[in-house]
Amino acid sequence: MGGTGTLVVAIAGGPVLLASLYLVVLVIAALRRPPAARLGRGDSRLAVLVPAHDEEDLLPRCIAALRAQDYPEERCRIVVIADNCTDATARVGADAGAEVMVRTDAESRGKGRALRWAMDRLLAEPDPVDAIAVVDADSVPEPGLLRHLEGALIAGAEAAQADYVVLGGTGHGAALREAAFLLFHRARFSGRAVLGLPCSLVGNGMLFQRRLLERLPWNAFTGAEDLEYSTDLRLAGVRPCFVGTAAVAGPAPGFGRAAATQRMRWEGGRFHVVCTRLPKLLAGALRRRDPGLLDAAIDLSVPPLGLLTILCVLGSSAGIAAAMTGAVRPWAGVSWWAASLLLTAYVLIGLRAAGAPASAYRALLLAPRFLVAKLGTYARLSRGLRADRWERTEREGQQPVEPVQGATPAVPAPPRQRVNVCGIPIDMVDETQAAERIMAAVGTPTLLQVSTVNLQFLVTARRRPEVRRALQGCGLNVADGAPVIWLARLLGRRLPSRVAGVDLVPIVMRLAAERRRRVFLLGGTGGVAAEAARVLRRQNPDLVISGIFEPALMPLEAISDEEILGRIGSAGADILLVAFGHPKQDLWIARNRDRLPVSVALGVGGTLDLIAGRFRRAPGWARRSGLEWLFRLLQEPRRLALRYAACAAWLLGVLVPVAAWQRLAGVPVMMDGEPPEPLAAEAAAAGPSR
Repeated sequence: MGGTGTLVVAIAGGPVLLASLYLVVLVIAALRRPPAARLGRGDSRLAVLVPAHDEEDLLPRCIAALRAQDYPEERCRIVVIADNCTDATARVGADAGAEVMVRTDAESRGKGRALRWAMDRLLAEPDPVDAIAVVDADSVPEPGLLRHLEGALIAGAEAAQADYVVLGGTGHGAALREAAFLLFHRARFSGRAVLGLPCSLVGNGMLFQRRLLERLPWNAFTGAEDLEYSTDLRLAGVRPCFVGTAAVAGPAPGFGRAAATQRMRWEGGRFHVVCTRLPKLLAGALRRRDPGLLDAAIDLSVPPLGLLTILCVLGSSAGIAAAMTGAVRPWAGVSWWAASLLLTAYVLIGLRAAGAPASAYRALLLAPRFLVAKLGTYARLSRGLRADRWERTEREGQQPVEPVQGATPAVPAPPRQRVNVCGIPIDMVDETQAAERIMAAVGTPTLLQVSTVNLQFLVTARRRPEVRRALQGCGLNVADGAPVIWLARLLGRRLPSRVAGVDLVPIVMRLAAERRRRVFLLGGTGGVAAEAARVLRRQNPDLVISGIFEPALMPLEAISDEEILGRIGSAGADILLVAFGHPKQDLWIARNRDRLPVSVALGVGGTLDLIAGRFRRAPGWARRSGLEWLFRLLQEPRRLALRYAACAAWLLGVLVPVAAWQRLAGVPVMMDGEPPEPLAAEAAAAGPSR
């Protein structure tokens, strides 16, 4: 029994061992540079399809990046597919300078069907384009994307795939997503390119020759339409080419409901492709004696890294447990242990080959949490999933929206989510979403007041009703401080990330430069606004800073509003940055909310000092661990010591018990249009710890 059981356990680990060895071979090959890619001349006539379902917030960013490509504008059409949209995606796309195809078919939803619909129309034109690219609406392509992809087609490839990386994001969760993308999209594909092997398509940053689409129309409609079409191309003898010098960046959810939805879509679609295409690949490889089809079958049959890791953990644990009970020999789990070592080597060598930052290695500590989420995905899949079912992947802070059947006009976008933190509404947005909301407000008749709320803001709002009213009236409040994040968690709500003013302002300035919006800097002392303006212009050469004014230091009541408003009005600014410090800046903006001649007024506090280099920003590890306050305290002990001590005492003595009580009481998440919930402030006022 022991010998038989030992053999069974050892043989069971064989497939996992072979899959792990395959991956290690690829990343070792990736340590060498792939063959130099040919740069296109810009002669081909291209159409870039941008499939978009309710993407009015992020679409302008994508179109701006596509219009900034180093590709002749007259030979590149940007075509937005407004697919069953319920918001203003079509109008926003047209305003940004793109062609718009409006598709309304509630019975046939999904990216794959939208691509086929648009491709059919482009190919049916009297003088069709030479090639069609696909870029997701929430992505940002690098300037050389199209020329490098065109170079691959000139070199003979019929289909080309760019390097697809994670866009921005903060925290270890974002770093773990970045590591996963680098391993699969860069290290694995680069290794295959070095070995002269084709790659798979990943749905974003793809380019196809027209003749290919005419011969093999897009016919992939599952949740993994990119893998499905890739496999069909391989069955037809087409070899997609990886172009590592072309890059596109897009967001990827890490944990939570959004990630669970996307994992279900990917894993369910992949399982469907494996079941329906792997037998065809194997049969074709044997019948035609085609090594290319055998390679495609091997690559398709290798499970995802998460599943391989789960199998290694389970197999190794079972082998150890069985050996301890005497059921098998001690060496029974050798294949599982070897596979575990090879997977570890794959991750470490792959990250090295992909040029991953140090944060990607540190983020591996979160891998157990990711594996637990994966187990949940596979458990759900075991209960059955239709591979062709369409389900939108929600971003953090979004609510799912069903399209209105038969209606193409825009309808109101879904309400944004806010969480009440001690009487102050905080918007559940990350840096990118906050910046896009700010840019979307430019040109609207109502002023958007933006506040970067930290612990001091909450303390001041508790003590001064006028400050509380000003913050409650802001159109956008972001969580600029770890204590705000912690308190939201006590309320049972997880904010997407911290949004510090010093991080948000550069993003807004970059978008303002891209979209030709004018900025006015108000406040600061000793020429800091002028120095910050020089830094911002150096970072964004196209940025228009239409005015700078540093009024003399004085109480809020003594400020001459008319002089300041006149200067701003004469400058014709769209966005106003106010650096008076809290609460002065927030009260001043609220006082002049109906008179300010701008679309957005953002209180930035000491952000201009940091941009100008007057003070140093805390290192990344301090910001991630919530210790940035300590770094600032060491720089300015006299000014900040008393303030921080008061805030800390209030946090420990009042806010924590009140927030805990709020959570038990079930304070709801606020939606647009609801009045700010005053429960926390009232409870604090009545509490004995006051």
